[in-house]
Amino acid sequence: MTPMNYKEKSLNFLDYRLVGLVGSIILIVSEFLTWLSEFSLFDIYIFYTITRVEQSFIFLFPLISGIICLIASLLIISNLEYKINSVIITSIGLGFLTLFLVDFIPGELFYLSKAGIGFYLCIAGFVILILHIILILISKE
Repeated sequence: MTPMNYKEKSLNFLDYRLVGLVGSIILIVSEFLTWLSEFSLFDIYIFYTITRVEQSFIFLFPLISGIICLIASLLIISNLEYKINSVIITSIGLGFLTLFLVDFIPGELFYLSKAGIGFYLCIAGFVILILHIILILISKE
C-alpha cells in the first residue's frame, strides 16, 4: 500500500466553482427572509411600489445580484475557459449588492441590532462570492 500524499489531496473534495453557486443561492434566498423589520425585502418592495415607485426597485438589488452571480457561476461550471468572464460578471453582481448595502444600511443603522436572518445571509453570500472570485483568480487550471 502506497502512502497518501496529503499535499495533492488537500482540497480535492471542494470544487471552487461550487462556492459561487452556494453564495448566489444564499443571496437569492436572503431576499425572501426577514431583514431589519418583520418583513422581507420582497414584501418591502411590494409596499413601496404602492406608495413610492421610484424608491422601490432598490429592494430588488440583492435578488438581481444573486441572479447575475448565479449566471456567472453556471458559466464557469459549464466551461472552465470562461474564468475571467465569470469574474467580471460576478463583480458586476457584487456591485449591485454593494450599491444596495451602501444605500440601505445607513438609513437603517439604528435597527441593526434587530436584524433578521435575511440580513446575515446576505452578508454571508457577499463574503462567499468575494471568496469565490479570489479562488477563481488563484486557481491554476
